[in-house]
Formats: sequence, structure tokens, C-alpha cells
Amino acid sequence: MKKKNNYKIIDNFLDDETFKQFQKQIFDTNNTPWFYRSDILYKLEDKNDTGYFSLCFFNNFKQDYVLLDQYLYKIYKKLNCKSIIQSRANLFLKKQNKTKLFFHKDYDYKNSYTAVFYLNTNNGGTVLNIENKQIKINSVANRVLIFNTDTMHAADIQTDEKIRIIVNINYF
Repeated sequence: MKKKNNYKIIDNFLDDETFKQFQKQIFDTNNTPWFYRSDILYKLEDKNDTGYFSLCFFNNFKQDYVLLDQYLYKIYKKLNCKSIIQSRANLFLKKQNKTKLFFHKDYDYKNSYTAVFYLNTNNGGTVLNIENKQIKINSVANRVLIFNTDTMHAADIQTDEKIRIIVNINYF
């Protein structure tokens, strides 16, 4: 585990067999019910924002989708989650060129965390804005990035792989 001031990175987060099974299921886009979201951020007015696809597992502390629970609960347990605020997978389509970063924070709850679990390796990632410095965390398969939910961050969309999938978990 690599620990920095305001975030931590854990590589090889799940055991190899569990990770490969989870990856196979979630990348099966014929059987995973992805839902289109028209904006990266709610009501964003950027003409280059083509949106992304999402699958919500938990929202507002309530479970939405259960078919991947056998993998998700292993992640939640390793993160030592006490309560899930929201948990969802995001699928980003390949961009021709790098796009503008749209910084946001997930929640303002005290003592809450965001975990970004990367399902594939690509040239995208997550950019954290900490003390006015931008820190890019590369998208590496089976890596988890953990930071406070009030940390400004942005998705850096990939230009090399057809799709990029992450699981975003907000929790106490």
C-alpha cells in the first residue's frame, strides 16, 4: 500500500481469482444493465461532454442492484465500510483526445471516504486536487484509490482503450 498525505493507493486489492471473475462479469456488456448518463457532472454545459454509462449498486444508503454482490461485499469488507452512502460502476467510452477535467467532490459528510476501484488498465485515471496541486492516479487494474469524500477530484477519460470501468464507493 502506498500512503500519501490525503489519499492512499492499494494495488492488487482483491485476490487474483476474485478480481478476474468480477472483471469478466462486469465487462460482459451484453448482460450488465448499463444506464446512459448524459453528463459527467449534473447539468454540465460542455458541448464535448458525451456522457458515460453507470450501474448503481447502492444509493442514498439503500441497495439498488444485487447481482454482483458476491464481489462487491468483498470490496466493502476490505475497505472496512460501516455504511454505504453510494456505490456504482461507471463505464467511460474512449475519447479521441484528452478532454477538460471537471473537478467535483462527492459529499460533505464528516469522516466519510471515496474509494475508486479500477477494473482495467488504461491511460485514464483520477486526478485529485489537493492543496491546489493536481495529482494523477493512473487507472491500473485491481487498484483502489481512497480519499476523503470532500476532496476535489476529476475523471481523466482514457484515449487508448475502448472502455474504462471503475467502481466508485462512498462510505463511512
